[in-house]
Amino acid sequence: MTRKRKAPRQTHRLQVTGPDGWTRITKGFKNCHLKDSPRLVNQPPEIPPNQTLADLARSHARYRDQWLLSPCYQTIQKLLLDDVIPALTSNGRTIDRCVMMGLGSLSNGQRSSWWELVFLESIISLLPLGSSSSSSSSCSSSTSQDKTPDSGHYHPTSPNISISNDEKLVTTAEKEEPSTTTATSSSSSTSTPTKPPLCTNLPIYIQDPIFNPLDISYLTSSLGYTVLHHPAAFSHLTPTTFLFAPHLEMELYAWALTAAGQPGQPGPTLCVGTDVTECIDRLTTMLEGDREEDMEVRKKRGRDERVFRGYGDAMASERLPAFERDDWMYFTRLYWARPPAERDLEV
Repeated sequence: MTRKRKAPRQTHRLQVTGPDGWTRITKGFKNCHLKDSPRLVNQPPEIPPNQTLADLARSHARYRDQWLLSPCYQTIQKLLLDDVIPALTSNGRTIDRCVMMGLGSLSNGQRSSWWELVFLESIISLLPLGSSSSSSSSCSSSTSQDKTPDSGHYHPTSPNISISNDEKLVTTAEKEEPSTTTATSSSSSTSTPTKPPLCTNLPIYIQDPIFNPLDISYLTSSLGYTVLHHPAAFSHLTPTTFLFAPHLEMELYAWALTAAGQPGQPGPTLCVGTDVTECIDRLTTMLEGDREEDMEVRKKRGRDERVFRGYGDAMASERLPAFERDDWMYFTRLYWARPPAERDLEV
């Protein structure tokens, strides 16, 4: 007699908001205690023992290669080349910076963080940025230099990390062109040469209070990005920003869209973020559910609802496809400025 197989147990995605104002997505009822654990949601995770910049570089290359070979990337690439980039070009819109919020720790084994990073870099590599150079030499951005904690920026080399000369050499070699890679590394059967990161000379600003010193050092020293201290990223948002903020806490998401807006354009020209219809539905439910709630809170939620509704109505958008290796794209859309012809039809 054969036993009937039990149906697989479903895991539920939970949104956990910490006292720092950031919401993180987790799965399974066993993680419900995260909301009451400030160490887990408010403080950077510890650096795993013996982990180095070279380890992060190898992980980065592995995730990037898998992403570029995925059917999901092919779908995103087609959307950008067929719809998004032509719309931006016809609008005369340029993207002069990228602000990424809520990436999460790279060194603490967060797969979604790596998938989001390589997704971001692959989009940037396709954008018309006013420069034909997309070589790895342009990954070293001057924006990450001469920054101090007093100005809201982290210094590229954290004093809390001991980096050996060998690790620095490995990281530098991985940022060189493939043609300059030594013959010994390319001929080795045990190690595969690492391709340079997909990036351009576009300034990239990244903010997340969960970063530990190793995350900060890799993002700044190895990749040339600028890591910001909350809330410095909001001062870098403009209408010409590419905002990357999937699953950002609603209040911060509305704040970011508002900070990047201007008359006639209620937000950034390009954005990857939570589907604003999901935000509107949640806010509507909150407003209808508790009539005795504090009046100032209700007013704030009403303002946020109008921000999301205005941005969703003004922009063209497409829901991100399902990604077979991770679920970070759930309830996430790509938003971009409508071409003039579409705007004229709605008038």
